[in-house]
Amino acid sequence: MKISGSYTIDAPRDVVWAAINDIEVLARIVPGCERLEQTGDHEYEGTVKIGIQAIRGTYNGRIRLEDIEPPAHYKLIAHGRSANGIVDGAGAVDLIEQENQTLLMYAGEAQVGGVLASVGQRLIEGASRQLINQSLKALVEQIAVRTAMPAAVMAPAQPEAPAAVAPLPGPNGLEAPVAPPAPAAPAVPPTERRTVVVPPEEQLRPESVVFGIINDFIAERPWAPWIVVAFLIGYILGRSHGRQS
Repeated sequence: MKISGSYTIDAPRDVVWAAINDIEVLARIVPGCERLEQTGDHEYEGTVKIGIQAIRGTYNGRIRLEDIEPPAHYKLIAHGRSANGIVDGAGAVDLIEQENQTLLMYAGEAQVGGVLASVGQRLIEGASRQLINQSLKALVEQIAVRTAMPAAVMAPAQPEAPAAVAPLPGPNGLEAPVAPPAPAAPAVPPTERRTVVVPPEEQLRPESVVFGIINDFIAERPWAPWIVVAFLIGYILGRSHGRQS
């Protein structure tokens, strides 16, 4: 199964890049994400609960980012498993700067095994597109929230400068020369392990995804509600006529 698309975001490219590399943001834009943990450099594990019928289930998965070219491109490798089957996929995300906007382009390919394979490629592809679209809409909302935050909240705390050490008195009351400090060996920072557990009220819940899909469907097909109304009127009139006869 192959899938690709694009989405325009009203934010500069560096802002979008920072968002799609922030574990706090990612945990809140993946539909049904309950937990996301950074296990290594550009490696993540998480639990996602999906409520769309074709691919319904709870998935435990791993994601690894490769070929990272800030702030324009990265490739991701994903593996997910649930009681219904297995999903293995690879994709790429590209950000193209357009004045004050950013065009986010995505493309990927996935292989499905187990019970999921019997669902049908078209159903899975349609569900995947819907989930991606809702995820991108959530990304826009997260960017808007973080852009509105005060700079003091977003900026990391700066370490305090070490206090100056007074020189010791030498012979005859003179100050002894202070030897320059030896250069410290460069420290290799350990890989930070971060875990984000998304509260239920902040999760992109299945009902929110379905509601968003319905809204998108109506926006793309404004005539659709009138067909539903006409169908209901016809159904009611038909039942009334049947009772009278």
